[in-house]
Amino acid sequence: MNRRKHPALSAAPLIFLSLIVAACNGTSGDGSAAPVTTVGVACTPAPTITSSVAQAANAHAQFLEERSGSLKKLTGHVPAKVKQMTDLGSAPADQSIPVTIALSLNNESDLDQRLAQIYQPGSSLYQKYMKPSEFQSRYAPTDAQISSTIAELQAKGLSGFSVSENKLFVKASGTTQTMNAAFHTEIHQYQANGKTYFAPAYDVQVPANSLIRSVVGLHNLSLARAHIVKARADSPHTGSGPVGGYTPSEINSAYNIPSSVNGSAAGTGQTLAVFELDGYKSSDITAYETQFGLSATPLQNVLVDGTTGSAGLGADEVTLDIELMIAVAPNASKILVYEGPNSEQGVIDTYSKIASDNLAQSISTSWGSPEQSLATADLEAENTVFKQMAAQGQTIYSAAGDSGADDNGTSLSVDDPSSQPYVVGVGGTELTIDSSGAYQSETTWNNGSAANGAGGGGISTVWTIPAWQVGAATGKTLGSTTMRNVPDVSLNADPSTGYAIYYNGAWSVYGGTSCAAPLWQLIQHSSTNKELPMEKAYSDFQMAFSTGWAVVTRAISMISPMAARICTILPSVVTTTPRGSVPSMERISWMI
Repeated sequence: MNRRKHPALSAAPLIFLSLIVAACNGTSGDGSAAPVTTVGVACTPAPTITSSVAQAANAHAQFLEERSGSLKKLTGHVPAKVKQMTDLGSAPADQSIPVTIALSLNNESDLDQRLAQIYQPGSSLYQKYMKPSEFQSRYAPTDAQISSTIAELQAKGLSGFSVSENKLFVKASGTTQTMNAAFHTEIHQYQANGKTYFAPAYDVQVPANSLIRSVVGLHNLSLARAHIVKARADSPHTGSGPVGGYTPSEINSAYNIPSSVNGSAAGTGQTLAVFELDGYKSSDITAYETQFGLSATPLQNVLVDGTTGSAGLGADEVTLDIELMIAVAPNASKILVYEGPNSEQGVIDTYSKIASDNLAQSISTSWGSPEQSLATADLEAENTVFKQMAAQGQTIYSAAGDSGADDNGTSLSVDDPSSQPYVVGVGGTELTIDSSGAYQSETTWNNGSAANGAGGGGISTVWTIPAWQVGAATGKTLGSTTMRNVPDVSLNADPSTGYAIYYNGAWSVYGGTSCAAPLWQLIQHSSTNKELPMEKAYSDFQMAFSTGWAVVTRAISMISPMAARICTILPSVVTTTPRGSVPSMERISWMI
């Protein structure tokens, strides 16, 4: 059995939450011969609780709570983005709002200590990862606690309860009026760019003894974006594949990816996973495999929160992710394609399903949002899912964005979830190969502005610097010494040196950090069959930087602060950096 590693080797005192997955069924694809299976996801019904509390009694109870001062404020529920919007006043009272309610952990301090020990060499718990059932028994609320919370919410008028698999979330629904009363807030309508949204005008309040940690779904401001860039027709396509895109053989040759590991073909026996917010056509995947003579990799769709698996407007992203994973690990036993709805609830529920299943140790995601577009409560809810993954030895690789240092398009900002402490943020470079497909040179992907495209990177305004980045971020690197620096690693993402992708019945060339994330995931996974420990990588970077070994603008030199700061935080400045040798996969294997 392969031993698993996770990038975060020290546990920051972060909040833990988990998932709600609604029952869902559906199929993906067009019925072609590709080996695709689909599984549904079921919820555990909530305990039945009878309540005869009338609306008048609810209002009176709310009045008494406010008068008695027995409420506690749950900060971080008002998205910063609403400050730039026009407040239209109260949202319609009868508007239906589904919510996912995160519950507080039991023994949270013990979890923090355990995470620190799991990734500390020499510790008695080193690399002793937890199973989901063990995680639940140690840290999830008890059945009695959950029943009490549901009774509390039902008395406030909420309904339609269900409980997540790991008992860390309660899902419910109610009208705007009900939510206002239950959480002592006021949901308003806001307008920006001709569109109308809803969000709380004030932070949520709950009874002082409540188990409720946060409430997700009280706003609809954020839709995750796919970090994908289609090459322009006049781009100097340099690959030998259809329409000038890089082929699987060129990817493997350029990054010196071994065809076998320990005598087995790359990817053999591995279960891989990808996070998606749309569907795909299996016929596109089959055409890609046929074109390049690759074996048919089994795909298993896991549909979350009522998704159908059908291809929508974001299907190009899903297709690209799957095809590039197959390009590097064609012998994987299967790829799990987790598909959820594009909402903050859908995002959290889908990540949580991946964590609760614990079927894949390596996961990639190419969807994200600027930190500022999300409420802090949303970010913390995501963070707890990644924290669960860390406890279970799962690693997630996330595209860092295609807008340089201006992830939101207008000001310095970074992308979530790549800025999360328990996620490997993947930036972008520009790769050049020679006529034989061998590596020739590589530099930072930076076309001068967010509009023209550049590898995402910068400094988080939410998360403090992880222990493994301390020391790597210095005056020389221009990184922050107090906050999380993004990205951690980089790979070819410039659409001008992009990849041949078969989508919607035709070949195109694509780039973007959406390409870099699944490739880095598979390069690391296939080459060493173990995950990249970020503490070791950053330690080696510091040594290499001081000796002149690392090249800060090159792909796999594993240098978040340099790539982020020099190459993207000042997008209007073209910075020339020293060149040198990029470590091959054998070099990376030696490093870890």
